Amino acid sequence: MNVLVLQVTRDDDRNTIRRSYRRLALQTHPDKQTNDEAKAKAEEQMKLLNAAYEILTDPEQRREYDYMLDNPDQMYYNYYQYYRRRFAPKVDVRLVIAAILILVSSIQYVGQWTSYREALSYLSRDPKHRSKAREIAQAEGLLNVKRKENGKRGDCQKPSLRRVPIVRLFFLPYAVFQWSRWAGRWVMDYWILRKPYDDDAKEYLTRRRLGMNADQWDGLDEARKQFYLRLALWDPANFKVYTESKAEEQRIQAAENSQHKRYRRYVKRAGGPPKLGLEDMDL
Repeated sequence: MNVLVLQVTRDDDRNTIRRSYRRLALQTHPDKQTNDEAKAKAEEQMKLLNAAYEILTDPEQRREYDYMLDNPDQMYYNYYQYYRRRFAPKVDVRLVIAAILILVSSIQYVGQWTSYREALSYLSRDPKHRSKAREIAQAEGLLNVKRKENGKRGDCQKPSLRRVPIVRLFFLPYAVFQWSRWAGRWVMDYWILRKPYDDDAKEYLTRRRLGMNADQWDGLDEARKQFYLRLALWDPANFKVYTESKAEEQRIQAAENSQHKRYRRYVKRAGGPPKLGLEDMDL
């Protein structure tokens, strides 16, 4: 029993336990022994003293120890608590988090390259995009040609370490600072001073109205960007007209698709397209 090992009672406080431990440790220390047999016994006794001191001074272990003394009939539960603590991995949580971040970042970076090459492969199979895919592949060194500079945005965005979680986390303070500065300027210029939108603001509002992030917007060709900018979607009235027209287009398209589906179901049931006879012709 730990309280007996340290020669204390269950009611003694931590200071009393600490003083008793120091006194017994000085008496029992192996260096104070004169022969090998006494040193070996002293080492075993020191192990008991250290274990008892750790249990009685650690709040959680002390609660479990007191529970065991009060409930000796729950032997298996007490054994479980002991071995759970005895064999629990003692690893720094920060190292675990860092390892997880590195693992996830590595998987994501490999996934970026996989998606990138799959996109290039798809574009190469499509005759409309084959020349563009070859140009991108040459520029990024995926073909055995001289490397040259080319646009990194577009249908196939080149993988970047800046988009993996661990690098994003590293640059997070700088990103927060940049965003705060941009937000402060936006509030001052357009909310307080009521300045007209500049070109960057118009582009930002346009892509936000369209539900695009910066990468999606950069992936559009220049003609498409200019088409959206000419619509002046940053103006709420223009955006309302645009959304209504898109809703109407979708309604018409859905109606046409439903009619086409009904026609295909009819052809399937009839065993083929309807045949036109002479009696059906207006001669």
